[in-house]
Amino acid sequence: MMSSREKFNALMNFEDNIPNIKLEYGYWAGLIKNWNKDKAPVFEGIETSQSDIDLVRMSTPLTPALTEPGLDERLMKYFELEPYPVKFPCNFSPMFEKKVLEKNNEYTIFVDEYGLTQKVLAKGSSVPLTLDYPVKNVKDFENYKALYNKGLKSRLPNDFENLAKNLRNRNFAIRLGGHPFGFSGTARHIMGEFNYMLGLYDSPGLIKDINEFYLNFVMEYWGEILKMIEIDWVMIWEDMAFKTGSIISKEAFKEFMSPYYVRFIDFLKKSGVKNIIVDSDGLIDELVPLWVDLGVTGIFPMEAVSDALKIREEFPKLQMLGAVDKKILFTANNKNMDDEFKKISILMKKGGYIPHIDHSIPMDADFSKFKEYRTRLNLLIDTL
Repeated sequence: MMSSREKFNALMNFEDNIPNIKLEYGYWAGLIKNWNKDKAPVFEGIETSQSDIDLVRMSTPLTPALTEPGLDERLMKYFELEPYPVKFPCNFSPMFEKKVLEKNNEYTIFVDEYGLTQKVLAKGSSVPLTLDYPVKNVKDFENYKALYNKGLKSRLPNDFENLAKNLRNRNFAIRLGGHPFGFSGTARHIMGEFNYMLGLYDSPGLIKDINEFYLNFVMEYWGEILKMIEIDWVMIWEDMAFKTGSIISKEAFKEFMSPYYVRFIDFLKKSGVKNIIVDSDGLIDELVPLWVDLGVTGIFPMEAVSDALKIREEFPKLQMLGAVDKKILFTANNKNMDDEFKKISILMKKGGYIPHIDHSIPMDADFSKFKEYRTRLNLLIDTL
């Protein structure tokens, strides 16, 4: 029987007669609380102290846990899921020490490890509100770069060499990368959307300097990891589209992003990485050909606003993960589950595709709807 890692890599390689893999990306911790209220049997007697907005990965830990199975493992067992490719720990920040500026019964204001000033509600039911960003101009970034003076060893997991040795014969896939590293994503993270968009016109040198710095930083950082661990999937985080399309023009993409992608992908291929997958929400039809031309091999999570069937026809060898419309998980919706399964079946037959909800499972998803969807998908995978 193939391991989940073997299936993942075979599927991403478009190999024939490979059973698909039963995965879900993750869920918000608030979902567990809501399902507990509904007395969903899988979570009977289970409580979580996590904030509602904490994202729980449906993955196994890199190292065996010494405690009882967590919520993610309980969920995987109940729905007969396999572990999602495990996110290898990375720290792209200047490693500021978190500092609380104000705290009361309603909210907390703090400075995080990136230097962002954040406000989070005490009830933890919404994403943090960013009040201030550390980089607004060239001088700010010169000072910011100087903070990256700690050795790379401080960014590697404890006992890294033994960990790498233990991971050589693993049966699960590992992904490297994600938020906030990307060639639009990182600049937006430390500047904010507004300043980034203005910077494309008013301070183009600053945007390019940010990308140049993080390109070299990540190649050096990941070079240490890739020497020791065979990575199954590198994720580049961009999240650069809304429901109507890309946040920047094709011309801006080619000027501010393409040159860094070319060098980064060359580095990855020389390091033996085969699966180079971009993470972007939204309508990405106009972005896909740009990424493919640069050597990107796949897209995640392929949100339902994009036409996955159309993209598959145009790019028959593009790896795809996700693409299942989350609206089928709600009781009050007009999204037909049967239509989604017709799409899923077509995509699975064409290869290079792993089906799951087109992002994390929303915290207001209906338990019975999710169970119906997941039972049907598992059966389809078993019989297709």
